[in-house]
Amino acid sequence: MEELFYTIDKKQSGLDNALVIKIQIGVKNGLAYQAINSNKILTQEVLLRAAGSRDSAILPFLIKEELEFIRKKFLYPDKTTSFQWVHIAYGNTAQALKLFATSGRLHLNDKQITIDLFGKTEFFYQVDTTITPPSIKGVLKTISQEFEVSACEFICKGPPHWFIRGITLKFITTEISWKDFKSAFEQEIRSPQDLFEEAREDSEAPRVIINAANYEFQEREPLPILMLKDRLGAFADLWMDYGDGSLVPLQEHSKTILNKEGIVLCKRLPNVEHGWEKDLLETDFIKKTVDSSHYYCPVNKVFKSIAFLIEIGWQIRDSKNNLVLMQGEAELFTETDAKAISVKGKIHYGTFEADLANIIGAFNRRERFAQITSGHVALLPNSWETIGLDALVEEGEIVGDSIKINKSRIGSLASLFETQPGLRVDASLKQIKEKLECFDGISTALPGSSFKGTLRPYQQEGLNWLSFLFEFGFHGLLADDMGLGKTVQVLAFISRLELFSPVLIGMPTSLIFNWKKEIERFLPGIHYLVHHGDNRPTTTEALDKPHIILTTYTTLRLDFALLSQLTFGYLILDEAQAIKNAHTQTAQSVRFLNSQFRLSITGTPIENNLLELWSHFNFLIPDLFSSEESFKADILAGASDPRFLKRIKKTIRPFILRRRKEEVAKELPEKIEQTVWIEMSANQRATYEEFLSGVRRNLIKKINIEGVAKHRMEILEAIMRLRQICCHPILVTAQENKPTNESAKLEALITDLEVAIAEGRKVLIYSQFTSMLSLISKRLKENNWNFVYLDGSTQNREKVVNEFQNNPDIPLFLISLKAGGIGLNLTAADYVFLYDPWWNNAVENQAIDRAHRIGRQETVIAKRYIVLESIEEKMMKLKASKASLAAELLDEGLVSANLSADDLLFLLS
Repeated sequence: MEELFYTIDKKQSGLDNALVIKIQIGVKNGLAYQAINSNKILTQEVLLRAAGSRDSAILPFLIKEELEFIRKKFLYPDKTTSFQWVHIAYGNTAQALKLFATSGRLHLNDKQITIDLFGKTEFFYQVDTTITPPSIKGVLKTISQEFEVSACEFICKGPPHWFIRGITLKFITTEISWKDFKSAFEQEIRSPQDLFEEAREDSEAPRVIINAANYEFQEREPLPILMLKDRLGAFADLWMDYGDGSLVPLQEHSKTILNKEGIVLCKRLPNVEHGWEKDLLETDFIKKTVDSSHYYCPVNKVFKSIAFLIEIGWQIRDSKNNLVLMQGEAELFTETDAKAISVKGKIHYGTFEADLANIIGAFNRRERFAQITSGHVALLPNSWETIGLDALVEEGEIVGDSIKINKSRIGSLASLFETQPGLRVDASLKQIKEKLECFDGISTALPGSSFKGTLRPYQQEGLNWLSFLFEFGFHGLLADDMGLGKTVQVLAFISRLELFSPVLIGMPTSLIFNWKKEIERFLPGIHYLVHHGDNRPTTTEALDKPHIILTTYTTLRLDFALLSQLTFGYLILDEAQAIKNAHTQTAQSVRFLNSQFRLSITGTPIENNLLELWSHFNFLIPDLFSSEESFKADILAGASDPRFLKRIKKTIRPFILRRRKEEVAKELPEKIEQTVWIEMSANQRATYEEFLSGVRRNLIKKINIEGVAKHRMEILEAIMRLRQICCHPILVTAQENKPTNESAKLEALITDLEVAIAEGRKVLIYSQFTSMLSLISKRLKENNWNFVYLDGSTQNREKVVNEFQNNPDIPLFLISLKAGGIGLNLTAADYVFLYDPWWNNAVENQAIDRAHRIGRQETVIAKRYIVLESIEEKMMKLKASKASLAAELLDEGLVSANLSADDLLFLLS
């Protein structure tokens, strides 16, 4: 049966700079083919007609290669063109051999060739030093045998290069130039000196094996060189340096070392070499053969391992044969302008130095090594925390030869100041730095002359801190515990300002009157405006005149279009937990108001989760942190790696001032009493006025005619009902689901309880009315707050008291004023909240003293909740004017006949 068969033309292949294949038609004769019709012109048509199924892949490929060869010679094939000889470009021979392997009819020297596509063959040089001069041979090593390249019948250029020996064709897996491979085949090899020079400079060069005997060897101990094979330094080979440029891989099996002249230099010392290998394996490098490398280290452990080896004297070279150097001292200096801090300078690596910006730039490109000179690279760490550059790397921007970081990020540079004592800090930054390093370094800032009050020492420090922020253009968060006088510190600070633009203070509605009272007390001469209610101003001109504008968060949202037209000198948020969720309308509104400086006031900067901190600083300093998602990721990472939380803490440190009661206890009196003034809501006020009008129409008229004594029970009833409406209208209307039944006082209490619980404090809550305590308890349950309860009907008082005193999970104690005013020891309480006032100050003081007793070391803060323009306010005034009012009232609360009609009219007016 006639078939096509293919023969390598050795002679023509050498002449035509291509692999030349002769195509013939023949019949099989034993293991080979015998040609027939040798004079027949093998045109493309003839070949395709003679082709069998096994030629379906190889023949079109060969025709295509020959057509390409013809075209390159500017010839034009036609139907008569012969394809008996085809030329395959060297770069395509590997593909051709895969197709020939399928056809199975490739020949050389009349022998059919077997093509081994998968076997591995190594090329290396073998030096024989037993003769003079030493001989050098190129050797091929397969899985089963070694032989000289010159013993091959044929070699061909690739890639990859390949050869035929006997009837087997194999590829070479060693990287070697065609020139060197051909020289080995033709036995024209370079000198030993050239081979060793190449092996030393190129870790991919073929191995050089030395077999020597009968020489008197020198004794030389090798030094290790770790040759890294990839850009990250994860893969490596271990070489031994025997001096005079004589290097040998540890895995090489030769027993001697040649010098540059090819003469045996010394005998290898396997024990010493494997001792070095043992040192290597004590790092995170392990034995693992991957391609041409023999050692592997996880990428995240490369720096630690290489740094250790360099420290104990090893020589490390990267994949480009550059010497790897460890960082030394840094010579850095700063330049500060209004918005940014620039850090410049050099980092030393041995006797060389590199620009800081270049090194950080390479690190940001996730490089393991940075080129510092020709032949030398810097080893880059996994983190710059140890030398204080972590903040610069993570938050800075490379601009020219410097790294710029926003001035508001000064807190994150704390580690740079700590770890770089030689850092040359410019005068402006030095001033800020010194004040940050020690709170005492902040200059004393006295209140302005308009301030009428006295500050405690810690409050003076708060004023100093606020003035420091203002001086350097920073914004801040005043987060002292409840009761420590945050408002007075802010007013003392405002007294120092030259108010060219008004100060806008936002707050919950319940705090408006307290701010009014405090302003009138401490800054009596200042012009302020309450921007709240139906009669509030509607023009920017009206709002631009006062020094201070008080407004509520609700009004701020409603009037955002108006307020956003102004630029305020200072924007202050009281009870700033109102913006703890950055996605609320309140948080978004205040963020976009225009102000030169900003301040948040809250005793609980973090109520539920750390993400609230991001929202606070998104208002104060929007560029202090990156995105909310990134901040959240840092918090989650902080659960397993405290460095993330430490970095956040350093960042916010200059801009947050928080003092706990315990920290300033020595400066506090044993007991602090405060009054919380509350404005009724519109619906609550309507209920109150409606009831009061009825009293005036009926009861007052009777009293004027018949006298007080005759109507004393009715008077007591009216007074009690008015007091109950102040506590909560439900106590009088008994309509719990009525939409208009709302209590501004209860909401103020719940707000303060949120703060106290967030601080981890314990609170006593007193009320004369058990029905009010019941309403409060309902709200506590809705908030999932644990509490205990005591009134006159409580059976086991001791058990209830012990639970509050000793159980840290119970922060609240609801107590009837009469039942719990005396005889109890409640020293675990930090706060005492008097929900409604009593006639007799002594009774209130006894209630407060349940917490402030012998055995209590810390200050107790007591709060009285008083509704403005109500009977409660008049009770307070009457108590102040009549120190002996208790003597005019019976113990049961009945009105004495000696209480004048004017007094009652005053209470009911």
